[in-house]
Amino acid sequence: MKLPYIQAESQRAQIGIESQTGSYNIQSRPADVEVQTTPTKISAPTPMPELNLNQDRMWEAFNGGKPEAFRQRIYSQMPEIALQGIAHIVEKGNRMGDLRNKQNPIPDIALEDMIAGGPKLEVFGPASFHNVDIEFTINKPDVQIDVGKVDIQVQTHKPEINYQRGGVKIYMQQYPSISFHVAELDLRV
Repeated sequence: MKLPYIQAESQRAQIGIESQTGSYNIQSRPADVEVQTTPTKISAPTPMPELNLNQDRMWEAFNGGKPEAFRQRIYSQMPEIALQGIAHIVEKGNRMGDLRNKQNPIPDIALEDMIAGGPKLEVFGPASFHNVDIEFTINKPDVQIDVGKVDIQVQTHKPEINYQRGGVKIYMQQYPSISFHVAELDLRV
């Protein structure tokens, strides 16, 4: 006869742990950049070149020139002509007063004066290839520079950071237990 015995079975407890990590959500907007440019201005007004022609000496040689210059030229010769006239009168007087000359000098003097004519005046200016003065003037440009600039404005934005927490879930996956059984129990008694 077999003796009954008690059989015990135990089950261990099991704890379940589930974890979920946290997460960051970062959003950032780009910076606002505003650029204003003032262009450089350059101005260079250039005066027209000047051409000056002076033809006074050419006209003086061609037709005597302007009346004032014409008179001035004639009057400037008068002192010398007067001195020459006085010298000629003195010479004629000396010839007429020369007692050694037996002939009458007055006809000869009259003939010489008639042939010689009046005093020689320079009515016209001297003729030359260089009577026209040419002056060409190139004026420098008036350069003005107004330097431009660049104005940069930057507006930054802070990033938006959101943190979503994770979690830890702890639970009993399996509870501990003990079960007792009676084995080989003879119930025929």
